[in-house]
Amino acid sequence: MKKINKILWGFLASFMLIISCSEDKDLAKIIDPADVNAPAILAPAKGDAFELSKSMADEVAFVIKWQRPDYGQSISMKFSVDIDLKGGNFSDNSINLGETSVDTFAITHGDLNKKLLELGFTADNAGDLDIRVKSTVNYQIPEEFSEVLTIQVTPFSTVFPSIYMIGAAVGGWDPALAVEVASTGEPNKFSTIAKFDNSNGKNFRFFTNPDWGSSLGGYNIFTNYPTDMLEPAAGDGDPNFNFIGTPGWYQMIVDQGTGTITMKAVSEPLLYLTGDATHGWSWDDPVTSLKWIGHQIWEGDVTFTQNNYFRLFEQKDWGPVGYGHDIITNYDTNIIIIAVGHGDPNWQFVAASGLYHVKVDKRKATIVITAK
Repeated sequence: MKKINKILWGFLASFMLIISCSEDKDLAKIIDPADVNAPAILAPAKGDAFELSKSMADEVAFVIKWQRPDYGQSISMKFSVDIDLKGGNFSDNSINLGETSVDTFAITHGDLNKKLLELGFTADNAGDLDIRVKSTVNYQIPEEFSEVLTIQVTPFSTVFPSIYMIGAAVGGWDPALAVEVASTGEPNKFSTIAKFDNSNGKNFRFFTNPDWGSSLGGYNIFTNYPTDMLEPAAGDGDPNFNFIGTPGWYQMIVDQGTGTITMKAVSEPLLYLTGDATHGWSWDDPVTSLKWIGHQIWEGDVTFTQNNYFRLFEQKDWGPVGYGHDIITNYDTNIIIIAVGHGDPNWQFVAASGLYHVKVDKRKATIVITAK
């Protein structure tokens, strides 16, 4: 009985395959590619210009719409939307935006921006973009391609330059002592942690670069500020602020778009090296720490014990922020290596025991350890 069932199933499978192949062949005979119109892009229009916006990253930038090819009968189709630099001829460097079975394709500002930068577009500069739609039926029917549509698109930057503070309140009136206020990744918004003092003068202002020729300003452009911490520096020839708050460390957020400064007192932003390669796996004093010397940059001297382990913490506790080789990926493997078999991203210190100078740059994902 089992043998008969197997024979029957085999017969049915072969029959269905024959029918399927026959239908494909019939379809291929019925449809003459010469009679089929390629998909025709209806929108956007040739020469349309679009400026992408980071603040609208999740919103639709535009919708690509096309007329479906007419195969003379009701038939399921798949469409693919490709983009390329103008004149790129959709070579291997072109990018596929996606596939769909309908005659429209929407893309957001953020998704398109990423694709344009991958193609080689320059942020904040308009460039010509070629768009093409491909229709597919099955392996027997040739693919059909629309005519290439060229539009103009301006991508937004995903990297924004920092601004700087120079002045007596933040270290001194020397460009070499400029305090970086780093971009948050959003246009015109900046943030850092800095030490403010008023013992040797209390004025400062902002610069676009750490030099005298790039003054940005102070109270003349930042009109919304905490009046219990900042005031206009009367009598200065430049629009400096005076720091009038309690000396100490502050988190500062600067919004150039709205002319707003906010400041909040915080603890000194030390970075702790915790583990038996340093002071031990505890938070009992004395602990091993590095000083904040710039935005997300720490530096200091550390005594290490060979063949033992450690990782980094941004507070004197296990959380919320701790990391090692998972975040800081650039280091000298003659000095430290990944700790094998550890559930946490610890390093093993493999150089000779002794005193070393350590510099951690979180944004560059580097830790540099040199013997003293």
